[in-house]
Amino acid sequence: MELPFTNLFLAERFKEQKRIFEYGGGFIQDRSIYEDTGIFAKMHFDKGTMSPTDYETYTNLFDAMVMTPYFPHPDLLIYLEGSIDNILDRIEERGRPMEQQTDKAYWHEMHDRYENWIDGFNSCPVLRLDINDYDLMKNPDSIELILERIGHFMEQTSHLRRR
Repeated sequence: MELPFTNLFLAERFKEQKRIFEYGGGFIQDRSIYEDTGIFAKMHFDKGTMSPTDYETYTNLFDAMVMTPYFPHPDLLIYLEGSIDNILDRIEERGRPMEQQTDKAYWHEMHDRYENWIDGFNSCPVLRLDINDYDLMKNPDSIELILERIGHFMEQTSHLRRR
């Protein structure tokens, strides 16, 4: 029996995540395995591009593989948040053709999906950073403020990570 592409994708992401933790030390990821399930697989299911059976299999595998005490969850998830208008302004400023050619309805949908997802996320502490509070392009030194905020937040939540 052939494994559906989406479940193969989950298996590959799981192996990647496992390798990251096996290497030890600190890591920063642009996107997590949690978003793959909570946002993207759900979107495919909602749009009918993933069958109900595949979606159920995907979420059951995710729960069995990732949502266990044996899977090393991150110490922190940093969520960059902003209004959809501010996000669209940043996309315009960046000037990446692929992003600019993407229909704005997609960005609105992603913004809504991320907002709904983060409100229910509880696999690790979440630090929300408003994109309007920092502008690394105009003020590269503001990275220091971000690092201080992350350090302070991690000190405050260290008791949550001790298991």
